Amino acid sequence: MTPELEAEIARKMREARESRRGYADFFLWATNRDLEEWGVVKLLSESLAAEGRPFISGLVSRGRPNDPPDCEALNQKGERLAIEVTELVDGDAISQFKKAEKNGQLTDWAEWSRERFLVQLQRRISEKDNRFPKLKGTPYPGGYIVVIHTDEPDLDFEAVSRYLDGQRFAKPRHIAQAFLLLSYTPSVERCPHFELRLDG
Repeated sequence: MTPELEAEIARKMREARESRRGYADFFLWATNRDLEEWGVVKLLSESLAAEGRPFISGLVSRGRPNDPPDCEALNQKGERLAIEVTELVDGDAISQFKKAEKNGQLTDWAEWSRERFLVQLQRRISEKDNRFPKLKGTPYPGGYIVVIHTDEPDLDFEAVSRYLDGQRFAKPRHIAQAFLLLSYTPSVERCPHFELRLDG
């Protein structure tokens, strides 16, 4: 390894450490937001494949300033589809964590009731549905997909499974599919996903 490459790696590691938020940040491993979004979709694709449900191929990040959508790929029919990625996280909890960490204190994580969780999921679905007219690179004959990811400690696999049991979300005008992706869960040995029912 050359000294230049070593210096570049060290710089990127420092940048990643300095930009970390420390709270619910499993998916925020990259210093580049485009790469993070690509990584979220890649993890979802791997989770679906583990269940024998091939999802997409040819995944690419569109990158700034070519978004939205964040990514595009081909569906199983070879049609282009648009993919938007968004996070479910408590912004106040992030602020409290950073403040407590700075003062050498501990803080609690956010509490998520079923009602709050479902309202926030619906909000993100609606926000992304409203973004459809702004998509660049159209048309996307394969459809428009939204991936919501979360690493909230209170939203583990068991809680989310209970909260989503029988739940239907309001049918969006443009979104064909919506998924929720959780951070790595040892009991399922991957990042578990939930396909959200959009027929309410």
